[in-house]
Amino acid sequence: MADFKVIIVGGGLAGALLANGLRNNGVQFMVYERDKADSNREGYQIRLGPGSQAGFRACLTNDHIDRIAAKLGKSSGAQATAPSLYNTRFQEIVDLAQLPTYTKSAGINRVVLRDILLGPIKKSGTIQYGKGFDRYEIFTEKTGNERVKVYFSDGTHDVGDLLVGADGANSKVNRQLGLNNIKLLDSHWAFLSKGSLPVNRMMSLPPKLRQGPIMVFSKSISFYYALYLPGAEAADERHQIADEKVPLQYNESEASYYWGLVVPSDVLPYKKVSEIEDHKKVCHDAIKDWAPEFHSMVDIRDDDTGNTAMLVTQLRASTQPKADWRRRARESGSDKGHPRVWVVGDAMHAMQPNRGQGGNQAMADCADLLPQLLHLNFLANISPAHPTYEEVKISCEKYEKAMMPRAFSWVRKSGGTSFPNINLDGFLGTVVYFVAKLVMPLLKLYLTVFPQKSEE
Repeated sequence: MADFKVIIVGGGLAGALLANGLRNNGVQFMVYERDKADSNREGYQIRLGPGSQAGFRACLTNDHIDRIAAKLGKSSGAQATAPSLYNTRFQEIVDLAQLPTYTKSAGINRVVLRDILLGPIKKSGTIQYGKGFDRYEIFTEKTGNERVKVYFSDGTHDVGDLLVGADGANSKVNRQLGLNNIKLLDSHWAFLSKGSLPVNRMMSLPPKLRQGPIMVFSKSISFYYALYLPGAEAADERHQIADEKVPLQYNESEASYYWGLVVPSDVLPYKKVSEIEDHKKVCHDAIKDWAPEFHSMVDIRDDDTGNTAMLVTQLRASTQPKADWRRRARESGSDKGHPRVWVVGDAMHAMQPNRGQGGNQAMADCADLLPQLLHLNFLANISPAHPTYEEVKISCEKYEKAMMPRAFSWVRKSGGTSFPNINLDGFLGTVVYFVAKLVMPLLKLYLTVFPQKSEE
């Protein structure tokens, strides 16, 4: 039996998914999560597309995948949707779901998905909470085997053969490794809100939201609004809501809404979040010239009791490291750049949320990473002297060679490290509207004749 052990720092979506892949293949591992077990910090919506599906296929059993599929949002009868672009007058410019080349996705609450993924991990006792990552060090045992020791903020430590940093966009693993490729986008503030969606509240929202998310770009401001409408259980079909043409059934007790407003910091009279007394008022002021529908959408939770505070934050995004970044980092003579430390998801390629690909690409990483870990575990079964430094280095290079082009392509498509300055209210919006009406039918015909490979 191999003594190969993987230490995963971070119990979010990527860390939990990878842990399932290791568990299902008999590889020893332990997940360390800084938050407490009952934390709902990841409670916003994620939209699942081809990338996450690749990760699921690699790491999960069919039954596990089916449990996730049962929780996907079913907007107007369709799971996979795409946003519609609107101007500030609440006029639809283009429905991206009608664009054949646009990657479509299905919504799910992040807490729901995380809990489904962590179920087997909790049951097997292979996750520990309240364990913030402090640092790692590479050392050689008396046997001559190289190992990695990981220290935590509570003074404890663990030893393994390989460390996987899945600790998000503020990754301490990234910094110690010498990557330092994640940039704070301090030119804008992001105001994020979520809440429950009983039927009366859902009916007060624009019907278009039942078909898919709405996005607005106005100068340097962007707005995103989405509903999570999980399907009703067959034995308990809570509600059937007519969306003009298509009947819509959803589970009211699990449904939710999510919206985000990104505003330039230079138009706000604040230097830090603590100075903002009324978050909702700031949002209304930022969109004061927008159509009444948008103000009603922002106000949706005014009748809630026990309302949780709106999250106000600044986003982060990554730049792509050079192919030889590890060699350059190793020249410092420390443990920087060491191939026994890998990073996944936002810890490597944090991206803006406007394409909904951050979580998708994090889980797609697991499909690239897991085969390399299984290979190293296979080598460890051959002899206790394996895997060697060179063997680990080769596997690490294979993972990064597969992951980087895919993930950083989406970083760039999501805006890179700058925010889009797009105004759909004027000439550009008019052009996009008419081009979409003319080009989409022709593009659909072309892709019917010459199908394209889907992006992950």
